[in-house]
Amino acid sequence: MLVPRMLFVVLLLAVVAGVSSADAPKAADQATLCCLPVGDYDQDGVQDRLDKCNNTQRGCLVDPFGCQTDADGDGICDGIDKCPDTPKGEAVNSNGCSESQVEAILLSKIKPPPPQIVERIVEKLVPMPAPISETQKQLMREGVIRLQNINFDLGKATLRPESEDKLREAGAILEKFVDLKIEVQGHSDSRGSAAANLKLSQARADAVRDFLLQNFHLTADNYTAMGFGESELLVSPEKGENDYVRNRRVMLKALNPEILPKEVELKD
Repeated sequence: MLVPRMLFVVLLLAVVAGVSSADAPKAADQATLCCLPVGDYDQDGVQDRLDKCNNTQRGCLVDPFGCQTDADGDGICDGIDKCPDTPKGEAVNSNGCSESQVEAILLSKIKPPPPQIVERIVEKLVPMPAPISETQKQLMREGVIRLQNINFDLGKATLRPESEDKLREAGAILEKFVDLKIEVQGHSDSRGSAAANLKLSQARADAVRDFLLQNFHLTADNYTAMGFGESELLVSPEKGENDYVRNRRVMLKALNPEILPKEVELKD
């Protein structure tokens, strides 16, 4: 009985020893892994023992497993890709930019020219002087305005309406020369007595002066009226109605014609 028991004990010890020797290398391997130094061969920020892509290109962004990412799928990794939003299908250069993106970048670097200061030249319209009428030319050449067809009621000094146009033309001309002194002269034909004609011509000269002063901006002291009756006939002796009409007239004579402009060229 003793011998079998001893054999059993020896066999049991042998089994235990075999198991211990099999487990010893595993424990040693675990100790070795635990104590390896920390390393990052491709310097992507992921330790070598966890890095599944240990040859990542320098500058590329990586995922938690150390593999580079490419958001726009153009073949250039994020981090190096200078155009990370390249449209799908467009060919890119080594910087990850397509031709259209390169053009846009170049245009963005071009500084716009400074705003130009444009000086607006506003032309002031200078009104052209009104054409010089024949009546004004007569005044400037001869110092007198001869008014024919200034009609009055028969034997009176009442101006008829048809006479006003001629007088208004003369008044508008005289307004241009504020310092001009004018003698309004009345002349009659030879019919009737000389005394009556003198009185009537004076009254008619006064009527013309009053009309000019009432309707235009004229200085009253610069305007006098004088009746000459039949003393200065243009046609003598009178032989018909035409001669009478020529002699019946009103004249506006400048007493200081030297103030009238002489440099104006009067073209006929």
